[in-house]
Amino acid sequence: MTVNSLVNFGVPGIAGERSAPLQPIMANKFRITFYDFGDPGFAAPYVLTQQVRSANLPSLTFAPQTLYAYVSTVYIATRAEWSEMQLRFLDDITSGVYSICQQQCAKQQNMFDQTTSRAGENYKFEMDLDILAGGATAGAANNDPNILRRYSYAGCWVTALEGSEMAYGTADGIEFSVRIRYDNVVSYNNQGIQMGTFSDTVQINNRSGIQSTGIGVAAGSGISVNTNSVSPLTT
Repeated sequence: MTVNSLVNFGVPGIAGERSAPLQPIMANKFRITFYDFGDPGFAAPYVLTQQVRSANLPSLTFAPQTLYAYVSTVYIATRAEWSEMQLRFLDDITSGVYSICQQQCAKQQNMFDQTTSRAGENYKFEMDLDILAGGATAGAANNDPNILRRYSYAGCWVTALEGSEMAYGTADGIEFSVRIRYDNVVSYNNQGIQMGTFSDTVQINNRSGIQSTGIGVAAGSGISVNTNSVSPLTT
């Protein structure tokens, strides 16, 4: 008889359940697809996807608003802002990748003609960053089994094109960096279902919520707080 002791691994939950740890996502299994990057007629240049060396996942920061009270301070969230992405490309001997990056920069500002684009929609591009499971193929559909997660970037543009150092003592391949600012990111899980679908419309329509603090405890948390049971100070 075999005994599966792996079910006893992991940290006990509130109800006492335990299970083996989940498989982690590997940092070296990813793909970035570019849309309308560089030449508008080059919808999805695969050479960019092929030459990507590293990229950072999206980071979101909420700016705080301070509310001062009698003897205390409360913080609430205001506008959110996405951080820049830094992409590193391997520079190939055909200058294919670098040429496309220069074309994108020229869409934003042509350094030879000294002209700029009429509107942001004329030079901004989009990207899909797919975290892959390691299969031999990966399609474009959101429900592809080889795609574990997808980040869809919108309103992207280049903020910096950074070259690398040349040195006689180094025989490694040349890489260069592109910093990208984007307006929004929508993420999807391994089933192709959009994550982060919570909507505030119901709260707004019902006019719910009048306090700035998180008063109360979520149901089922197993923790209760009775503010009326505080004993007075004794001397």
